[in-house]
Amino acid sequence: MKQNSLLQYIILYVIVACVALAIAALARMFTVSVGFDSFTAFIVFIIALAIQATVYLSIHVALQNIMLPWIGNGLAKIPYFRKKIEQRQVSQIVAEPQIEEKKFEIDIPESNVSLDDIRNEQQKNIAKEQEDILNVGLDYTRKSFALYLSDEDLNVLCRNVRAYMNKLEEKELKPVKVKELTAIDLRHFGWNIWNYFKPRNQMDIANFLKNVFPDVFKGVEVKSIKRHLKDDELKGVIKIQEILT
Repeated sequence: MKQNSLLQYIILYVIVACVALAIAALARMFTVSVGFDSFTAFIVFIIALAIQATVYLSIHVALQNIMLPWIGNGLAKIPYFRKKIEQRQVSQIVAEPQIEEKKFEIDIPESNVSLDDIRNEQQKNIAKEQEDILNVGLDYTRKSFALYLSDEDLNVLCRNVRAYMNKLEEKELKPVKVKELTAIDLRHFGWNIWNYFKPRNQMDIANFLKNVFPDVFKGVEVKSIKRHLKDDELKGVIKIQEILT
């Protein structure tokens, strides 16, 4: 169908070109016959071709964009032609290939693991992670106080550290008796523990020290303990540690 249309256009353009050349040749012959030279006759030939091309293109554009739509609208009002136009439109729609819409469905594979199992596994992972964090704090506590607390008091102190991490009430804290360590050592220990188990308010660790080491901090206010947690970082047996090892 497209090849036939192209052939028709070629034939039409060839006919138009032949007619234009014939008219331009006649104009050149007329120019020579009235006494002009061959160069002038050639210029007349070219001008004649240009005028014809311009006229043809103008007529073509006018017919295609103005006259044909106007004529078509006029014919569409006549019942016979309107029926023909509708039949042609229907045939074009039928001839067009129908593209089916493909619906892509994503198959989600069924898992043999239930949501409860997944939740339990996540809870176990969180509990293990918290236990690992606590163990680092407890190891640091044992190393810091192994020479200055009895075995029983060291176990009590470790339970106190666990209670601090789990944010238990102060009544869960039990006092211990420490020897040879000063208030500076204990404040440094408190700051290291607070810094490791952050985020916590420093008043919490100050209360911890006050309750766990009542003999050392007897008569000292909790606010004062909090203010001096990091004083004299390089003094004492227990020093400030940014990272517990």
